[in-house]
Amino acid sequence: MAVTGCNFVRFTRHGLQSIRAYWNKLGDKFEVRRQALKLRYWDERHEHGAGLLFDHTYESIKALAGLGIYELRLDDQIGGQSNIRVVFFDPPGSWVPLTMEEKPLRVIWVLEALPKRRNEWTTNDLTRFRASRLLIRKRFYT
Repeated sequence: MAVTGCNFVRFTRHGLQSIRAYWNKLGDKFEVRRQALKLRYWDERHEHGAGLLFDHTYESIKALAGLGIYELRLDDQIGGQSNIRVVFFDPPGSWVPLTMEEKPLRVIWVLEALPKRRNEWTTNDLTRFRASRLLIRKRFYT
């Protein structure tokens, strides 16, 4: 099967573990993953009319403005959970990947997927997102 989209979507280890923490059934886990994989069309988001990828909306996390960390809102109810957010990181173009030949497409990093319970992100959430961004920078970019 051919690769579609203009980005390669990669989950951090913590991102996969967060899915496991909130959804018990395998089908629900794969549904959340399938929805997050729609980020492979992230660079084409302005070419489409209303919302990202026709059925989802996104927003930059205001407390982390300028860091390239966004939340993708899933309107579906999956496994009894609603108000689901996929937190992802769009690295700046100035970052050079360590290995270009391995992934010919630009990488979008999924940091976490979780049902959001409050209106605002907690201090611990913001610290975790910043730390994930820093870890990605250290491990995968020069």
